[in-house]
Amino acid sequence: MRLDPARLIWAWPLLLPGLALAQVPLPSQRSEIAPTRQPEAGPPGGSDAAPAPQGFDAPGFNNPGFNAPGFNAPLARSPAPGVPALANSAFTPLSQGFPFNATSPPAEAPGRRFTVTPSIAAQVLGTDNLQQTSTNRRAEVITTITPGLFITADTVRLQGLLNYTPGVQIYGSDASRPQVLQRFNGQFLATIVPEAIFLDVRGAAATQALNGGFAPQSSPSLGRNGLVQTIAYQIAPYWMHRFGDVATVQAGYAFQSVQQSLVGGGPSLASVSSAPFPPTSFGNDHFTAHSVYGVARTGQRFGPLAVEGRLISTDYEGTGVLDGAYRRSATLEGRYFITRRVAVLAEGGYEMQRYAGTPRYELSEPIWSVGARVALSPDSGFTLRLVHRGGFTSPALDSVFALGGRTRIFASYSERLTTGAQRAADFLSLTTLDALGNPVDSLSGAPTAQPFADSFLGVQSSLLRIRRASATISQSWPRDVFSVTVASERQRPVAVAAGASAIEQRGTSVTASWAHALTPSTTAIASLQYGRLERQGQPTGDIYGGTVSLITQLAPGLSAYAQYGITNRSQDFGGGGRAVQNIVVVGIRQSF
Repeated sequence: MRLDPARLIWAWPLLLPGLALAQVPLPSQRSEIAPTRQPEAGPPGGSDAAPAPQGFDAPGFNNPGFNAPGFNAPLARSPAPGVPALANSAFTPLSQGFPFNATSPPAEAPGRRFTVTPSIAAQVLGTDNLQQTSTNRRAEVITTITPGLFITADTVRLQGLLNYTPGVQIYGSDASRPQVLQRFNGQFLATIVPEAIFLDVRGAAATQALNGGFAPQSSPSLGRNGLVQTIAYQIAPYWMHRFGDVATVQAGYAFQSVQQSLVGGGPSLASVSSAPFPPTSFGNDHFTAHSVYGVARTGQRFGPLAVEGRLISTDYEGTGVLDGAYRRSATLEGRYFITRRVAVLAEGGYEMQRYAGTPRYELSEPIWSVGARVALSPDSGFTLRLVHRGGFTSPALDSVFALGGRTRIFASYSERLTTGAQRAADFLSLTTLDALGNPVDSLSGAPTAQPFADSFLGVQSSLLRIRRASATISQSWPRDVFSVTVASERQRPVAVAAGASAIEQRGTSVTASWAHALTPSTTAIASLQYGRLERQGQPTGDIYGGTVSLITQLAPGLSAYAQYGITNRSQDFGGGGRAVQNIVVVGIRQSF
């Protein structure tokens, strides 16, 4: 039988747990991985909250998001927003906040309850091929002014951070019409009544290329009509009560809002033919959602056994397939530690979903999952499940492995029924923020890419079944950080909004980066990327390229940077060979 390497990308994340079992040394018997008494639940960020454990072995309900799937959410302590899930993160050089947008808290002010750090940055980008096409090449100079505001709070009543870095872009060919790109990440948790009533507020904004075809998580240089802006936020008050060591209950309401639209406005159904792919059918999309939920979980008294019941009902008011849509579910889940390192998981329940569009999608059926959670050490382990949800059955994996103290491996696999706008809202519930305001997975601590900041695949407004696999390996040294990420995503349309169209698309990418500290004040960063994209009814395309950056601190609070990048992509669908784009960026930033 002949094996297709392109298909193996979906299987290899599921093989990592077995490989890791043979490589990760088991802790000594003194290391208590799963205590015989379950860790006591407590309010997220409550007045008496101790520092949250980091790594894989944090207590259950590690995710504050009310809508997070799986047994590890949403009650009890969670890592305070702004606390890195892993110290000395190996992913800072490629993350959203570095090097062009980050504003770290002042080093000379440790232990301050509040920090407010304004900044201003200016950069000039020059390119010889603005639309990255093989024909009709057009050079452009884009000046970007980026005011910044970095706020952190760590008090008895309020914890969290906000990193706000909007960009004002001025095109040299049309300087009279600047455009504003909104970018921010923020999460705050307020204690209204200690150990009883809390308010969780989250938000994020980013842009992505409408038609895709660019390096994953890059900031493509495009004309005015090629970008989609996403703004998402969530406001969630909730009540929590602990019945000693018997049980903990939580009930709450969440208001969500997501807007996705073409930057600078545009038609309700975009038909922008920017490179490298033919147009997608994207409609300016928005919704508001109202969710009510209740959760009850057993406490310490039950030892290695934990049982959780959960009710969630979400109603949507929006455009396209979310017009009058809803998601409702009731589940009962159990976890039992058969040893200190291994727990078995089982879940059963019922769900109802409804979406507008063609065909009209309605679902009303049982849901279930079975699996195991294995802790290899206090900061290594994985959760592997077989899940039936959304009308289909699929495996699910979340894992983090620490090898030798300097190496980290993150791997995940999931399949979901969702829309692009819903995906943005769910992303807020499933992540926390590191010290620079970059999102990380609340369960594993893995750096997490914002789906609404990824320009690899095109943007669609339809209901999709999304299958995603990813793995990252990184290694940190005193002056060097290396990382390699492999990711693959497939999107299959399930229901299409009225007047729109949808296509199946998939992409596989590899990204490698190296950051080297030349001096205490100067860092060099290099990255290489390769991606392969497929769209229904269209020829396969690929893209490869790289960047080299230099960042230096000129004075306290003052830094400068320079970058050169090159991108080479196929243009087979247009019959025009390959397109090459060169970019040069220089900039300066002052923090106050």
